[in-house]
Amino acid sequence: MTTAVTSDLSLIQQQVQQQVQQQVQQRVTELYCLAERHFLKRFPRPEVRLDLNGEKAGQAWMERNLLRLNLQLLKENQEHFLEHTIGHEVPHLIADRHFVRKIRPYGREWQFIMEHVFQLPARRTHSYDTSRTSKRPFLYTCQCEGKTIPLTRIRHNRAIKGTNYLCTSCKRPLIYKETFPSI
Repeated sequence: MTTAVTSDLSLIQQQVQQQVQQQVQQRVTELYCLAERHFLKRFPRPEVRLDLNGEKAGQAWMERNLLRLNLQLLKENQEHFLEHTIGHEVPHLIADRHFVRKIRPYGREWQFIMEHVFQLPARRTHSYDTSRTSKRPFLYTCQCEGKTIPLTRIRHNRAIKGTNYLCTSCKRPLIYKETFPSI
């Protein structure tokens, strides 16, 4: 590939990243405005980072007023991610700021904001395909029929050196099968 083509691709990737960042910021602002109208008070806007890796779609860090989002999952599931994942993470920050006392991460306060303020289902997990972002690409089997158990690189390397991992169901040793194709 020529330097000019590489440069053009890099520029396009930066522009796409900026567009995605703007859409995320717009959604966060929209949700904060809804919360402010409902609770009749202002909330400090969070810092938003698109630096989360692995299988998690998002994280809310209350003590830092920070949202961390998985850029890869956002790109692959953009519409749903903007609506539901950001709509899932923002209530953690709002609940922490509004209900001053110590609250449970998925307690009544979080559920109230999800369902009544943002009109979203209060689901705790996503169902995105994480095969391209997974940090557990080493597949093992056991005596259970049809069961595949993914292990991290660290656990896989320990297994190679002699550590025995057991299935939690059948209690039999895990046997290396294959490396997931994304590696």
